[in-house]
This record gives sequence, structure tokens and C-alpha cells, in this order.
Amino acid sequence: MIRLDVAVIGGGFCGCAVAAHLSRSASGHVALALFEPDELGRGAAYGSRHAEHLLNTRAGAMSMFADDPQHFVRWLGPRGSPTDFVSRRLYGEYVGDVARPLFGRGRFTLVREAVGHVRPYGAGFVVTSNGGTQFAADRVVLATGNPPPNDDFLPAEVRIHPGYVGNPWNFDFRTVGGHVLVLGSGLSALDVIGALGASGHRGRISVLSRRGHYPEVHAEVLPYDLIVALDTHDARALLRSFRAHVRTAQRRGFDWRAVVDALRNDSETLWRRLPPAEQRRFDRHLRSRWDRRRHRAPAEVDAVRAAYEREGRLATYAGRLQGFVAGEATIALRDGSSATLHPDWIVNCTGVGKAAMLARDPLIRQLLEDGLVAADSHGVGLRVDGTLSALASDGAPVERLKVLGSLVRGCRFEATAVPELRVMAADVATRISAQLRCAEGTAASSTAEKRENLVAAASWAATL
Repeated sequence: MIRLDVAVIGGGFCGCAVAAHLSRSASGHVALALFEPDELGRGAAYGSRHAEHLLNTRAGAMSMFADDPQHFVRWLGPRGSPTDFVSRRLYGEYVGDVARPLFGRGRFTLVREAVGHVRPYGAGFVVTSNGGTQFAADRVVLATGNPPPNDDFLPAEVRIHPGYVGNPWNFDFRTVGGHVLVLGSGLSALDVIGALGASGHRGRISVLSRRGHYPEVHAEVLPYDLIVALDTHDARALLRSFRAHVRTAQRRGFDWRAVVDALRNDSETLWRRLPPAEQRRFDRHLRSRWDRRRHRAPAEVDAVRAAYEREGRLATYAGRLQGFVAGEATIALRDGSSATLHPDWIVNCTGVGKAAMLARDPLIRQLLEDGLVAADSHGVGLRVDGTLSALASDGAPVERLKVLGSLVRGCRFEATAVPELRVMAADVATRISAQLRCAEGTAASSTAEKRENLVAAASWAATL
């Protein structure tokens, strides 16, 4: 069995960021393996096949390192400026370029396999790859990324339709033609419309969502000059005080976007002040409104949607999919009427999947079944404490098992955007480094064994 100090499961942004931060903060003989069968740095977010899929945050805010805010801009060089919304594929290249040099140095190893099982082993865990190799890891970081959108609410006829796209994030839309029904009207829906437009699609698009609203659009605004203090007694008071701040800001000549941006650094604190019942109420009734304003679209992305609309080739429906029989979709509209459509393609853009979709991942299902992790009370991810340690089914913290990224959406207000994810990654790496330094004095005798085993692991990994 190969001995490790840290096993990082997942090579998207979060897994790569944890490894990068550990390379900076941990001592030189820490043994780490990162498990990722696919290309480093891509994940669901940055694995798009379409160059026209853009980040929805300007490059100047996308450094992997909060303490080095210009890191990404320096990497970009002449390919972009701090105010640009650059390609998501290019950003994935950046994450991979940061991570790849970490491996092959003897102490960090890239294992190009997925993980099948993680089970307790002594004070740590035994991590078993899908190829059957076992690793004894003192600590595990779970960073498996976004599950695909939920589809359990869809009629079975939709899911078996030959034109159904259940995961839009890495699909090649150059093969799509005719009438396309897009379920959801958020950023993913705009990406689909953009990819279709760039691929020469000449058919129609129908977009269906509960309210029929698209994300707001980015604009250049003056930074807000006041602290935004909100009432967190309950969700209604939170909304009421937010609206009051926006009215005040607009009277003083500020754009509403400036108020939303000013709240970003305090959003997690405000969220924790809300009682759990009010958090659930916010998620049910207000989350979509907030996300439309907080997660805005670049103007050039929304312009493609507007062009389809001007040409009369895009229709937006507010309602729900009531049925799908023999290729005919019946839509129940919010005004009480109905509509019927005959799409050639149906694309699921309803957003990151909830806990039920997480459980379809064999590793997550095993962890849930063994009680090492538990679904959060919102039903969207896994439970963690304030240090991002997993909470077991009995509520006890599993301190050596850290979870981060979209897996913790139910416990963190923001868990999908880089400015928040890089803070999570740095926090996890700092805590692990401190724990390992404390353990060094009492476990010095095992260091040579780990180093020898890691060299063996590196030789083994190179044959994969």
C-alpha cells in the first residue's frame, strides 16, 4: 500500500488550487497524490468545447491566489486585459498550467485514475483507485466538482429522447439543428444559445423556466462607497433592507450592480446569520432573483440571445414542462394557459445538480452509505463544518476529510465562483499544512517510508 500525507480527489479548479496552495505552504517532504483521469484544470466548468463560452467574471478577479490578484492577468499577457471576459477554455488552460509543474517532483504525484472507494484506515483513510491500487492517506480532500443538472423531474420520454442533452457543459453543439428546447434560462442557457449561434444554427430556440427571466448583464459601474448593512432577522427583512439600500444608492447616482458587488465579501457572514429555516425560505423564493443579479452575463454573451430574439427565432416561456408524449412537449404557463412544442433537441440547463444527482457518483454514494458524509439540510450538497471538514451521518466532524467546491453549496452561500473557491482552497491547504507540521515531530520515523513509497507511486503512475 502506498503511503500519503494527502490525497486530493478531483483535478478541476478546487483540486488544483488545493495542491498549488499546499506546494506553497507545506514542508518539502509532504507526500501528495491528486486523482484525476481527465485533463487537469478543466472539470465541468472549463471543459467547454466552444471558445465563445466566456467567464462571467472579469479576468482581473480570476487569479487562483487571493494574495496575488494579478497572477492570472500576468499569465494571460497580450491575450487579455483585467477587464476582459476571457474564454472558459483559456481559463482551464491557466489552471492546468499552474498545476502540472507541481507533479513529477518526487513528492507530488498525479494519478490518472478516478477513485472508487475511500474508507477509514487507522487515523486516516485507505483510498482505492478504480484500477485497484490502494493508498494509505492521512488526509483526504474531496473536490469532485459539479454534478450534472437534475433530471428526475423530467418525464421519462424526455430522458430517452434521441435529442436530449442531459449535461450541456461539455457537449458539442455544432451537431445540433432544428428546433431546440432549452430548459432553464440562466448562464448555462445563454452559453447554449451562444454556442448554437457560433455554430451556424438556423433553427428556432424555445427557452422554458419558472419565471422566464435571464441573468442581468454586466456593465461598467462606479464602486459603491458605503458599507451595505442588511437586516438578517429573516429572509423577508433581508430583501426589504437590500431594496432600501439599492434605492438609496440610485438616488446618489450609483448603479444597483455596485450594491450587489459591495455585498460580495460579506455575503457568507450574512448567510450564516439567517436561521436555517430562513435560509431554506431564501433558497425557495429569493435565490433565483439574487443569482440573476449576482451572477451576471457579459454583454457579448447576451447579445447572441438578443439577436435570436430580433430575428424572431427565440421564444421565452415562463412556466413548467407538464408532459412530453410522442415528441410533443406540453408547457403549463404561469398565466394559466398552455403551449405545445415539437422540439428536435431538449437541453437541460437547470443548473448544478442536487444531492440526489451527487449520489449517482459511485464514490459519493459509497461515502453516503458508509456514513462518512451526509447530505445537507437543503438537499443540494454535503454537510461540512466551519473548517470544511465533512460531517458524518451522526453529525460528528470527520476532521481529516475536507470537502470543498460545489459539493458544499448547502452550507456555504457562495460555492461556485472562483473568488470564493480560491479562499476555500487556501483555507483547506493552510489547515492541512499546520496539522502536518504538528505531526512531524511525532511521526518523523515514517517520513523516509513515505518518501520511498511516493517515488514508487511516481514510477507506477508514469506507466498509466
